[in-house]
Amino acid sequence: MKISEHSDANVIENLIRELGDAHKTIQRRAIDELVAIAALGNPLVSEKLRESIASADRRVRWAAAYALGQIGAGAFAMDSADVLCEAMGDDDGDIRWAATNLMVRLGRENLAEIGARLLRLAADSDHNARKMALYCIRDLEIAGAELLDIVEGAVHDSDIHVRLAALAVLSRLRDTSGRAVRIILECMKSDSDAGVRRAAASALGNIKNVGADAATALASAAADHADESLARAARGALDRLDKERLEKLPLEK
Repeated sequence: MKISEHSDANVIENLIRELGDAHKTIQRRAIDELVAIAALGNPLVSEKLRESIASADRRVRWAAAYALGQIGAGAFAMDSADVLCEAMGDDDGDIRWAATNLMVRLGRENLAEIGARLLRLAADSDHNARKMALYCIRDLEIAGAELLDIVEGAVHDSDIHVRLAALAVLSRLRDTSGRAVRIILECMKSDSDAGVRRAAASALGNIKNVGADAATALASAAADHADESLARAARGALDRLDKERLEKLPLEK
């Protein structure tokens, strides 16, 4: 049966009910059909989905917000933000990343409000929410003293993945104070996890004007035969910094 033949209120109501189905295949089919019906110009879909983001059922809330995101312009708006924040702390990694991508989309249109939400979420008690908020902050290129305070706390988080997300933010941050470099440098020197130390070394290679202290620390790490993985990361960072310096040199006439 073609969608155009059954895009009436009863069919939409049935599909809305299926948003809470425990089986992902049924839930996803319902989302796809609702999006297709909305594409035919039926305004009832978005109306029902907006009602559903206030559902008592977490699965329904998320599926409705996701469907609104797929419908896009005119449907996906700030009323989905709370549900996306909730989904960014979900135990399901696929849901977390899908919610994160949608939050970035929402943030590009509502940066001030979404930015404030993300800063709060980055200090949340849930480690998944903290991690995903940091990745959103990175992609939206949010900056400022408050962010540096939050990120400095995050690099000492008990969760390795939160610490890595914090380094991902710092590697993109435009910070003229030098504080970001100092935070990364401390991670490279003292973090208990070898992977975090490598990520910190690599992050330093992405920072413009790292300064003599950081360059010296990278050179020392690059020569450390006791940790060859860190040494490789440090050498890669130094190569990128050297390339940047060479690109800044004036061309010979």
